[in-house]
Amino acid sequence: MENNNNNNKNRKEPSPFIETGMMWMQPSDMWTLVAGLGGVMMLLAGLYLKMLPILMRKRVAVTLWFTSQKVWVVTSPLTWERVFPQLHREAIKDGAIGLDCEWVQVKGSRRPVALLQLATSSGLCVLVRLSHLKGITLLNLEEFLRDDTVLKVGVGTIEDSDYLYQDYKLQVQGCIDLRHLVLLKEENEGGHHLGLSALAKTFLGITLDKDWRVRASDWEADTLSKRQEKYAADDALVGIQLLMVLVGELLGRSEGASSSLLPLLLPAFWQSHLAKAIHQICHNYKDLKFSTKNQDTALKSGVAVKAAASPRKQKDIQPTTRKGPLYYNCQLLAPDNQPLCTLDPKKAQWYVVKGLGHLVSEDPLIVRLNFEPTGRPQAEREDGEFYLQERLNVCVVCGQKDSYIRKNVVPHEYRKHFPSLLKHHQNHDVLLLCFPCHRKSNMLDAQLRMQLGKEFQAPVGNDPNAKDIIDNSRKQLRNAARALLRHRGSLPEVRVQEYQYTLQQFFCCESLTEEQLKEAANMEVKVHRGQQEHGQAVVEGYKMIGLSKLEQRWRQHFINMMEPHFLPECWSVTHNMYKMKLKMARLPLDHKDRLLYKMALVGTEGTIEVPYNPRVGRDESPSYDAFPVTEKGNRILITPGKLVTEKHSKK
Repeated sequence: MENNNNNNKNRKEPSPFIETGMMWMQPSDMWTLVAGLGGVMMLLAGLYLKMLPILMRKRVAVTLWFTSQKVWVVTSPLTWERVFPQLHREAIKDGAIGLDCEWVQVKGSRRPVALLQLATSSGLCVLVRLSHLKGITLLNLEEFLRDDTVLKVGVGTIEDSDYLYQDYKLQVQGCIDLRHLVLLKEENEGGHHLGLSALAKTFLGITLDKDWRVRASDWEADTLSKRQEKYAADDALVGIQLLMVLVGELLGRSEGASSSLLPLLLPAFWQSHLAKAIHQICHNYKDLKFSTKNQDTALKSGVAVKAAASPRKQKDIQPTTRKGPLYYNCQLLAPDNQPLCTLDPKKAQWYVVKGLGHLVSEDPLIVRLNFEPTGRPQAEREDGEFYLQERLNVCVVCGQKDSYIRKNVVPHEYRKHFPSLLKHHQNHDVLLLCFPCHRKSNMLDAQLRMQLGKEFQAPVGNDPNAKDIIDNSRKQLRNAARALLRHRGSLPEVRVQEYQYTLQQFFCCESLTEEQLKEAANMEVKVHRGQQEHGQAVVEGYKMIGLSKLEQRWRQHFINMMEPHFLPECWSVTHNMYKMKLKMARLPLDHKDRLLYKMALVGTEGTIEVPYNPRVGRDESPSYDAFPVTEKGNRILITPGKLVTEKHSKK
């Protein structure tokens, strides 16, 4: 008993404390400590996330701090071959390159691009003097500019790329206008001025030399001055530096601490991390033209507006993405249930509402006519079979399934001058293209426009309704002289000097007289123009040889230039030729519309034999050679992925 009592005395009672190292605490105190540590960690994480954009900006600033500008002026293939390997290597590493162009204005007219500026983030600036390299091909330059894996960044890069193609047939792909990223960053912060100089001041803290004397200097001079070289190099370098700053801040705003800390701490990871982020953030804005009219809409929707990037600045049309599919493939049937065509729901319902047909099925939508149509597509051979096919809502070139817009294979500037009976029901020549393919196609169309202009003495861009036009260069001179005469005392000195320099260049003198100022102030700025519009002049020329030849020329141009792989079934370069002959055959020999069909088929100067047969194509199936061919030629049928050529001999 005694031993048991001793054991009970030596046994320790359970302690209300927990031993942790050299400290003792109650369980409630431990959980309080854990919660406190968790709160501190959350606070630190919150502070880090709040500071992340600043850290990103500082990290980019460190990268830019070590930038040292090195300028190469390329006036020969030898110089280009020496500098290109380094330029290409650094551009691939960054995933982008700064791009800008300079040219000379002569009396309000732009001369071909004189200088192409390219710059990498390391400070390598390459100034390619295109005006000194006419007829000389620089190895790899064309491929480099066309490679959209290297983004070309700046302010107004789309316009610069248009001019490069117009002047030198250099295709620039992967263009990014930095103003898109500025608006993306400033969505909830209010905006800034969006010029390159203002953006450089805001985001880089540097002031660019924008003296008008340099900006309007002679970029075609035999030798560029040091100031011209620095001006040109800075514009391209600032572009790539702005991209890095903007992407760094957007990256910091969007990423979490865990994903951004490693690249920030380890420089080896930073470059690849930033290059990947550049492409991710810029993806939606690749080759999309910036439009100040649609800034608010673009910010709300996240979609920028794409321009039909034609080199012709005077027609800067801006198509937008379609809200719904273009092709619904509803079916229209003849009274005997033979298919007639596919059409959209609105047109199908029109037949029902008008009592011309009745609903067969709602899903899919099928309408059967209550009357016999004038013709059956089956009798029109491939011209009719085209309208029986279901058409896919994809880009006909690359197959992309979204963000597509309509492409008029035969441009409206020509078709609008066609006779009315040739302008209707031409959805054969309306195709879907994605944004990049649409822009490329429009750029390539400039080649054929220029060629047609030369053949028919019809310069591109004339206004058919303007007998008198305003000469902008003369208007600029007149306004400068009037400002000096009336408001010299209230004008800034810089503006006075600018106006004086403009007038001195015009009068070729070192000082202006009162008489010269008055002469310029009263200058006539209207110039008489007696030329036809380009499209009208070309159409008038083709009326003599056959308007269908103009259609076929544009269709073949589209095939040759774009090499589409997803064209609809039965899409044909010679579409509508046989169908027009059927319609012509149904008309009496003295019908006035026969002359229109003749003009379309062979022109007013050609000959064609189409006998009168009012039933052809209606209650009979004509043979393949129902109409004689009046000239040797090939009929080209286009099927997805290949061309099929069938030869026809003259009967």
